[in-house]
Amino acid sequence: MSYLMPALIGHRGVASEAPENTAIGLKRSKLLGIKWVELDVTQAGDGSLVMMHDETLERFGGLPEPISRMDRETLMEVDAGTWFSPVFAGEPLLFLDQALDLVKTLGLGLNLEIKVNPGLPVEQLVDAVMATDGLDALHRGERLVISSFDHTALARVAQQKPDWALGALYERVTEQWAESLVGFTPYSIHTDFETLTPELAADIRAKYPLYCYTVNDPITFQRLLDKGVNGVFSDRAHAPDMRALVEAG
Repeated sequence: MSYLMPALIGHRGVASEAPENTAIGLKRSKLLGIKWVELDVTQAGDGSLVMMHDETLERFGGLPEPISRMDRETLMEVDAGTWFSPVFAGEPLLFLDQALDLVKTLGLGLNLEIKVNPGLPVEQLVDAVMATDGLDALHRGERLVISSFDHTALARVAQQKPDWALGALYERVTEQWAESLVGFTPYSIHTDFETLTPELAADIRAKYPLYCYTVNDPITFQRLLDKGVNGVFSDRAHAPDMRALVEAG
């Protein structure tokens, strides 16, 4: 696989400027010149695939009831914007089919993170994601990476699409990082920057492209670039002080 994600990837769209995982966030990303975005997808109780990081609606001012007990009709009524700013009042949740259409229309690259819902089978989630129209076209255009902290999910993706780019996510990368790569070969490794030592960075970079999350200031970004990190997920992927480091480098 020859292509690389860029050095700056918009985290959940452009999370410092618009509510995460929403249509307005994607549109704002494009407007601000972001080339690739990371979005989260999980599953509701009726099998619907909704672009959400969390397992409940608490972030949006809702109840702590898990979305594994909800359906698409219920989720369509959620105000996903007011919590961020009254300017975005009434912004709806986005569903995977809608997100893929918008990503295609806007010409963005997509890192799609599969967020396993503990209330539902991982196999059901992965199979539903893989059956969604639009992913193949993004893959063919070299504008798709599928990532997850759940490496069994990535292995299931690999069973169905062995040539697709997979990003193996780690909350805390250790010297044993490679031992979890069972059933799939990753395109890239994604980890929290706070636990990444120069030695680990060099070890990973010798084998795979390396990306870190969530990096919002240029000092940290420069330190990671100095360690050989290929890029970062950032709420400020559009910001001039972040972009200047890429342009200088």
